[in-house]
Amino acid sequence: MSEIETKTVTDPLFIEEFTELIRRTAATICAEQPDIPEPEELRDLDSFSMVQVVLDLENSLDVKVLEELEGFDGRTFRELAELVEELAERKDASAALTTAVRERLAGDGS
Repeated sequence: MSEIETKTVTDPLFIEEFTELIRRTAATICAEQPDIPEPEELRDLDSFSMVQVVLDLENSLDVKVLEELEGFDGRTFRELAELVEELAERKDASAALTTAVRERLAGDGS
């Protein structure tokens, strides 16, 4: 019975890949804004850039995150990746999220 193909423990490789995708997304968004330096971590984003990053992730990965950010106090791209993975897992969408992240990374020319 291979019903248990959903992740019960977060795959560290996936979290690294997802963290990299979030970092790249943030860098791209900040590069489009004058006088905004490339962020090293999530804490370096202003609120406008943070919302843009989240909306980009929602659109490109077909996940809903913005509504779930109330109370989120993460300071790193990794913490955001872990939150989104947790949200996807709760909705039995981890496999779809993993596929979408890897496809987007491949499409970015990495």
